Amino acid sequence: MRTVSRRLASIIAALMAVAVSGGLLVGSASASGPGSVATSSYDDEIAAAEQSQADNQQSLDDLESQMEDTDAAIVEANRKLQELQDKLPGLQQQLDLAQERYDAAVLQQQIVADKLAAAQAQDQALTDQISKDEDRVGTIRQAIAAIARDSYIGNDITSLGVVLGAQSSDQFVADYAARDAAARVQSNALAEMEQITAVNRNRETRQTAVRQEIERLKLEADQLVTEAEAAKQEAADKKAEVESALAEQQQLQSYLESQRQSFMDQQAQIEADQEAVRQELRDLLAKAAAEDAASSPTPIGIGVLNFPTKVPYITSSYGMRYHPVFHYWRLHAGTDFRAYCGTPIYAAASGKVLWAKYRSGFGNQVMLNHGTFNGDSLATSYNHLSKFAVSAGQYVLQGDLVGYAGSTGSVTACHLHFEVYVNGNTVDPMTILGPVP
Repeated sequence: MRTVSRRLASIIAALMAVAVSGGLLVGSASASGPGSVATSSYDDEIAAAEQSQADNQQSLDDLESQMEDTDAAIVEANRKLQELQDKLPGLQQQLDLAQERYDAAVLQQQIVADKLAAAQAQDQALTDQISKDEDRVGTIRQAIAAIARDSYIGNDITSLGVVLGAQSSDQFVADYAARDAAARVQSNALAEMEQITAVNRNRETRQTAVRQEIERLKLEADQLVTEAEAAKQEAADKKAEVESALAEQQQLQSYLESQRQSFMDQQAQIEADQEAVRQELRDLLAKAAAEDAASSPTPIGIGVLNFPTKVPYITSSYGMRYHPVFHYWRLHAGTDFRAYCGTPIYAAASGKVLWAKYRSGFGNQVMLNHGTFNGDSLATSYNHLSKFAVSAGQYVLQGDLVGYAGSTGSVTACHLHFEVYVNGNTVDPMTILGPVP
C-alpha cells in the first residue's frame, strides 16, 4: 500500500511543481508593467499557485483516505483502470483521425485514378483522330498523284494546247472542262491536306501535354498508394491499440468485480473488530465511572482537547466516506492528521492509558481515558503508530509523548488517525479540538 501511495504522491508533487513554476513564470512576465500592478499580479498568481498546490495535495489526501483498508493490488488495478478510462477518449480520437486520413487517401486515389483514366482516354482519342486523318492525307495524296499522272500521260494541259489540239469545238469544250475540273480537285485536295496537317500538328502538341500529365498522374498515383498504405497501417495500429485498451479495461473491471465480495467481507470483519474495540472501551469507561464518582463540572466542548501533533494538518475529516472502487458509504470515525513516519504524537489531554497495543484495523493503538466532564466520559485514541512511548496503566499529562506516527494496521501511508469518544461513542474531534491554529 505504501508503494501505491508514494506513486500517487510523486504524481501530485509533479503536478504541484508545474503549477507553482507556471505561476511564477506568468508572474515574472507581468512584472514588466507598473510596479504596483505587477506586484499585485505576481502575488495573485502566487496565491493561485499555492491554492492549486493545496487543492492537489487535498485531492491526494482524500484519495488515500478513501482507499484506506484497501488491498494494494486493488488500488493498483483501480489506478490502471482510471488511467485507461482517461486515455481511451484520446485513443479513440486518434483512431478516428487515422481512419479519416485513410479515407481521404483512398478518395484522393480515386480522384487521381479518374483523372488518369480521362487523360488516357483523351490520349487514345487523339491517337485515333490523328491516325484517321493521316489515312485521309494518304488518300488525298493518292488522288493528287493520280491526277498528276493522268495529266502527265495526256497531251499538253495548257490553254493553248487545248485550243490547238482540239479537233472540234465540242472536243475543245470537253477537254477544257476536264482540265479545269482536275485543276480544282487538285487545288481543293492540297488545301484539305494542308488543313489536316495543321490540325494534326495541333493535336500532337495537345497529345504531348496529355502524355506529360499522364506521367505526372501515374507518379502521383504511385505516391498515393504508399500514403494510403501508411494511413491504412496507422489506422490498423490505432484500432489495435484501442481494442487492447478496451480488453485491458474489461479485464481490470472483471478483476475488481471479482474482488468486491471478498473486500466487502474483509471490511465487515475490520468494522466488527473495531466495534469490538469500542465496546471494550465503553465497558472500561463505564467501570471506571462507577469506581470514580468525581466529575469535572466543565462540559465537553471546544478547547477541552489539544491537537495531538505539533503542526496539525488535517488530511481527512470525520464523517461518511465514499469508496471510489466499490462504491459504498462508510463512516470515517475520526480525523486524520498528516504525520510522516516517526512524527511524535502527543496526548490531547491528561488521562490514564487504558492500553497501548496492536488492535485489528487500528494497528498500534494508544487509548487514553480522560475521565468525566459534567457527567460525560471522554476518551481519545491514537492509531497506526509505529512505536509506543507509554504503557497500560500509566498516567500522562496533556502534551506528553504517547508514541510515533506509522502505518500499522489497515492504512495506505503513515499518518495519525485520531478518534474521540464521548460516553464510548465516536464524535467529530473538531467539535472538541476547535479550529486549526
